[in-house]
Amino acid sequence: PILFIDSSGRIFMVLVGRPSGAKDWDALCRAAVDVLVEEGAKYQPEGKPNTRRGPHQNVSGGYSFGGGQTRVSNFSHSAHNEEIVKRLCEDPNFRRLAGFVDASFKLYGRKLHQEYRACMKDLLDRDPGLEPPFRKNVFAATTFNLGGKVATYTHTDHLNYAPGWCAVVALGNFDSKLGGHLVLWDLNIYVEFPAGSLILLPSAILRHSNVAIQEGESRYSFTQYTAGGLFRWRACGFQSQKDFFAKGGKFPVDGWTRWKQEIEKFTKLEELGK
Repeated sequence: PILFIDSSGRIFMVLVGRPSGAKDWDALCRAAVDVLVEEGAKYQPEGKPNTRRGPHQNVSGGYSFGGGQTRVSNFSHSAHNEEIVKRLCEDPNFRRLAGFVDASFKLYGRKLHQEYRACMKDLLDRDPGLEPPFRKNVFAATTFNLGGKVATYTHTDHLNYAPGWCAVVALGNFDSKLGGHLVLWDLNIYVEFPAGSLILLPSAILRHSNVAIQEGESRYSFTQYTAGGLFRWRACGFQSQKDFFAKGGKFPVDGWTRWKQEIEKFTKLEELGK
């Protein structure tokens, strides 16, 4: 793994790679791609496609809050597409990938992982109807990027929890020295991103994109994340911020102070392994 550390010693991004000693990892990732190809062929686009991140098709599972929702709720799909999401999330290959994601998050961001876990537990205790995509995983949502040529435009995932992480696993059959790189515009770097590898990054605040792959190659990705609106809903007493303020609610600290408090949950290098 390669750790990215800020001037205060906080680990804010990790190029995790793949689990050491997992001899079947390539086979698992190929099987995951086969599932994406099979289910992607059945997917029926719903409404106007969201192409802000790229022209590829994608399908999401889990729950969120924001973007016009009046309360925390599961992602909405047609009955046909809902079955596709269910099969993807129940697929043993993706369940194992999600397990690796969660274990890596816990290892490199212990306090942050605890914050996610506490928030998700509180939300699920309040509303048992919410459906996390993977049970042994603290992220509230997942997206399967389909189409075989996944290369995102320059963007931030501005609705994600800002002082938190998004997990991205690259999948497919491509030469990672020639394409598929992750470009981190605010850091002025690009990194190789081989198939089967995991990166944990603060995608809400770092502009990022991918380099296109070569002709005849394929690339997919599997991402996990949690909307910032879920943490805000919880902080407002399980209601919208609008309703919270309308009832005279006030946060104990201002936004800047809250931001500084939250980024202290990133693990410092000297804390790693303790």
